[in-house]
Parts: sequence; structure tokens; C-alpha cells
Amino acid sequence: MTNLSLCSGFGGLDIAVEQITGNKTLVYAENDPFAAQVMAARFPHATNLGDITAINWAGLAQDHHFDTVTAGFPCQGLSNAGLRKGFLDARSALWKNVAEAVRVLRPHLVFLENVAAIRSRGLGEVVADLAQVGYDARWTCVRAGDPAVGAPHPRDRWFLIAHPAAEDPDSAAWRQRWPAAPRQAESRGARTDPGGRGRLLAAAPAGGIALLPTPKASDGPNGGPNQRDGQGNYYLPGMAVRLGQDWVAHDGTDYGPAIRRWESVLGRRAPFPTEPGSRGNRRLTPPFVEWLMGAPEGWVTGLGLPRAQQLKILGNGVVTLQAIEGYRRLLCADLEAMAA
Repeated sequence: MTNLSLCSGFGGLDIAVEQITGNKTLVYAENDPFAAQVMAARFPHATNLGDITAINWAGLAQDHHFDTVTAGFPCQGLSNAGLRKGFLDARSALWKNVAEAVRVLRPHLVFLENVAAIRSRGLGEVVADLAQVGYDARWTCVRAGDPAVGAPHPRDRWFLIAHPAAEDPDSAAWRQRWPAAPRQAESRGARTDPGGRGRLLAAAPAGGIALLPTPKASDGPNGGPNQRDGQGNYYLPGMAVRLGQDWVAHDGTDYGPAIRRWESVLGRRAPFPTEPGSRGNRRLTPPFVEWLMGAPEGWVTGLGLPRAQQLKILGNGVVTLQAIEGYRRLLCADLEAMAA
């Protein structure tokens, strides 16, 4: 069975869906030249269709049948950090191209991801568009810093699964088609092995702990050590240069428990968060951000891309284990209710 990836980024969503469904990503559409280099290197047998607005979906349907479609469509118009234009933003309006792909290709499952703010800035339109092309949908929000995932930053994201309205996800036939969806006991805090896409391992420990700022796409091109949000909190580039070797910040906040928790989940140590900059100052390192995002080591940073582009790709990306947790909740909700 095969997966079509739209607005692919570095492929974090596709790793999650491959692990959940067993489907292989054979075709993707990624127009950013640097992100496309990552996809070409990490999904070498897949074909890049490029610009999603220029794809002939009917022609693609003649050549391929896709069981699943994934899309982490752009969030700039939906995010609280942007201008909040919703789908009036040309980038977030790429959702309409995703909806057209679903209408023509008729996959069995559609996996979507975006910022949690979509709930008040576009969710109704997404669900209405899916209903118009004959799909029912379920959605949830998951924070990467929740104990079920274990990341050391809060990153709040929305996940949606849609299926043809004629198909009943409570039926035995539907459950038989998707047996690979992990049960809650197996997947809470699940992690891949160091190779990147393997086994599910133990849960992250719970507890209220201090979390670092979540990575952002602008951390690369525009990130500076003194930039703060509206509440005066440093963004990740500024916080990274204020961390001591024991993960205690200059203001006394101890991020060590969050770091050690994620080290346990991923099975690898945290890279050093900063490196010497071109002018002798310290600056945020891409390997640390790659680790924060839970990507396999070197997945983005091992390809020789410019530093700013690495940080942009990672900041735009998906925490794979967060996506697995979100989709698991959606796929397993009925099974868990029946088992109870």
C-alpha cells in the first residue's frame, strides 16, 4: 500500500504515517528546494511532483492508487505568530489544493497536521471542504511536551484523520485494513530506534517540568539571541545561548529534567545547543533543534544544507512521535471504547 505526501517538509509526518499504517511514501510534492533535497535523500525511491498548485490530479490518479494521503499544509495564515489571515493567506490557502487531491484520488485515509490555532481560524472550512468531497473527519490536539510524547518543548499541534463517509471506522473490515495502528499501552511515549523508523519503546515519565521554547522556522533566517515573544520570554535562539552546561538557564530555570526525559525517549544524548558564530558570538545549532524535533540523527543536518535552511526546515516540521500519538488517539478511540 502506498502513501502520497503533500507539503512534505522534511518528511516527519510521513515517517509517522508509515509507522502507523505500514504504507510507503512513493510520491510527494515539495516545492522548497532545500526541503526537497531532504526528501530526495531520505525517500530515495519516491518521486517529487514539485509545486502542488501545478499537479494534474486526474492524470496522477490514472497512474497511481494511494491508500493514504498526508499533508502538513502551511500554517502561516493560521498561526498565532503570523498575521492570522486564515485561508486568505496564499500559503495556507494551499489547503484547497490538498482538498482537490482528496476529491480526485479518493484515498482510504487522509492524515492532516497544522498548528492548534486552526481550531479558531480555519477548522470549519477544512471540515466543510472534506464533507463536500465525501469525507468524514475526526481531530485532536496534542502538545509535544505532554508526558505521552515527552519532548522538551510545548509545540501544540492539531491532527486530523478523514475517511470516506461511506466507510464505517467501527466496522471489522475497516479495523482489519489498518491493523498496524498501535494501541495506547504500546505507543505512549513511543520512540523509534536510532535508525529512525523502528520499534516502539517505553513511555516518557510524567511530571510538571520546565520546557524550552519550541523551534520556529524563523529561528534560522531571522533568529537572534535577544528576540522575545509578547510576554518577554526568549525564543529558542535566545534561550539556547543562556543555558549552562547543566541545562540551567541564567534566570535559574532548570531544563535538565525535560532534556533527560527526551534523551530517555529517543535513546540518544542531547547535542550541545550552541556553536561559535561567524562574529565570535554563540548561536543555536541545527543538530540540537533536530534532536528537539525528534528527527533521526543527521536526517536534516547530515546533508550539507545551509544552517539557516536547516533551522527553517526543522522549525516548519513535525515531531514524529507527537503525530503518532495524535493519530493513535484518533484511530484507536473506538477500539479502546469497545475494549472497556
